[in-house]
Amino acid sequence: MDQDQGPPLVECHDDKGLKMSENGNHYDLMILGAGPAGITAALYGQRLGLKTIVFGDIPGGSSYMIEHLANFPGLMEGTSGTQFGTMAFQQAQKEGANFTLTRLESLSHNENLFVGVDVDGQEHTALSAIVATGRVPKRLAVANPNMGGVHFCSICDGPLYRGKNATLAVVGSDNTAAQHALTLARTADKVLLICRSNALKMDAVHKDQIQQQNNITLMTNTEVSGYVGQEFVESIAVAAKEKGRQDLAVDGIFLAIGWRPNISALNLEVQKTAEGYLATNEKLMTSFPGLFAAGDIRDTDMWQVLTACADGARAAKYAAEYLEKLTPV
Repeated sequence: MDQDQGPPLVECHDDKGLKMSENGNHYDLMILGAGPAGITAALYGQRLGLKTIVFGDIPGGSSYMIEHLANFPGLMEGTSGTQFGTMAFQQAQKEGANFTLTRLESLSHNENLFVGVDVDGQEHTALSAIVATGRVPKRLAVANPNMGGVHFCSICDGPLYRGKNATLAVVGSDNTAAQHALTLARTADKVLLICRSNALKMDAVHKDQIQQQNNITLMTNTEVSGYVGQEFVESIAVAAKEKGRQDLAVDGIFLAIGWRPNISALNLEVQKTAEGYLATNEKLMTSFPGLFAAGDIRDTDMWQVLTACADGARAAKYAAEYLEKLTPV
């Protein structure tokens, strides 16, 4: 006896005359990413009357890496990134957005529809889509980049070193690196903040906080050239302009050396920048009609929670306008 494959996909048309599948998995708007941009897009999409589905396995996305969100208007005392992401997620859910809490493996396009396949092999279709998958942290270009003891989130992994008299290294010079160092300074005996150049990219507030911490050592004009150890990092090889190469004993290393766009799920020909970010027009549409981008994934000059939220709201608005202009085929 043949295995039951579930209800057949019967070809039908929506009220715009566009082909769709009669499988209950058809939407007006499909959103890739459950970070600030994706959640805000879902919130606005639902309020604009769009049937919306969101893919992403972590509500709030990478905002959980923010220990204290202090520059979001209206939050006088600030909040944690985790709390912000949770509240935004619950708000969008309340509006009726469908959060799958799973990742999308691929997004393609076929016969006027965006086709998304999730990690369980389930197919979903939509008339428009917003990519809000953000960025993922870069690893150091060393011989053994995936060695144990290499981390990207001080809030998540810093507690692993509590009570161990640890010496931890942070590599980077921007606000993210500063936040890592400040967080780890409460856990470790010593934190080495290693910056490749002498010009720090962090803002003045973070610089002052770093200078006030007695257990943070700032090492400028210093570059990490390798990890030393068996399965786990035991020391790092660094090259300083004045001191030359030396090995520094550390118990763990936290990287904040930059980001790369997370576009692995896209199976579409879309115009990108040289760095791989999605190029958009003034209405946040990519070069592929009906495909929009919001937040850190697109070509922008500012990567902030606030600007990601603004992108999400705008992308949903322009997606709704796009759907209104669709004509029957």
